[in-house]
Amino acid sequence: MARQLIKQKRSEKCEHILEIATEVFSEKGYSGALTDEIAERAGISKRSMYYYIGDKDMLYEAVIKNLLEQATIHLLMDHSKNESPEHEISRLIRGMAQFAKLHQFHAIVMRELFAGGGNLPKSLRTDIDHYLETFAAACKRATNDTDNLNVSPIVVAWMVFAFFLHWDITMPFVYKDKDCTQYNAIAVVGKNVNEQLVAEIEKLVFKMLHVGKQPMNSGTKDTSVCSGMFQQLLEGAIAEQQQLLAA
Repeated sequence: MARQLIKQKRSEKCEHILEIATEVFSEKGYSGALTDEIAERAGISKRSMYYYIGDKDMLYEAVIKNLLEQATIHLLMDHSKNESPEHEISRLIRGMAQFAKLHQFHAIVMRELFAGGGNLPKSLRTDIDHYLETFAAACKRATNDTDNLNVSPIVVAWMVFAFFLHWDITMPFVYKDKDCTQYNAIAVVGKNVNEQLVAEIEKLVFKMLHVGKQPMNSGTKDTSVCSGMFQQLLEGAIAEQQQLLAA
């Protein structure tokens, strides 16, 4: 009993340290983060932090591993063996929508990418590549055409990701006041990623693929009046991604 209690307390302490370390790394990146600050904000001594987790490199590795596990849950969600390609596309879109909400993960990854990505694990590239491969295969099966799709499924996958990420981060800031001209239009679907927004993106994706498909959540209200705006935002999002890749 006593051993189990000690183990539980150690686990709680490690979780607390990782939570604080994640905050600091997302705010300042690997290079800017200091172990002294992490220990101070966690309310423990630097020696204790080293005892529970390790040095800065081990801390960073633990933070990335924890965030990757969360990301993988959304990107590579379980599915049934007989899942239709249309349902698979919807599932992947919804997984990406949830993935976009992991702001601390994206803050750390983007900082590292702008610095060359040297501190990011290879498993991140593997997981993203697997997601894109799965999305592309589902698009090809849905259109019954392996060579002549109407649009590149890889482009669609990244466009969806960029859209959800930019929406969830920028919309609450841009439309926090009612003096913006598009405030009412944004209010129809919400300023954060939600079921209504996901259903709208699903419709656009299947329209681009020229596949007849109703969103998984049929209870959402009609937001077709916003489709033109969403199309422009999607195109703008992918343009930003292309600029980042070219930089």
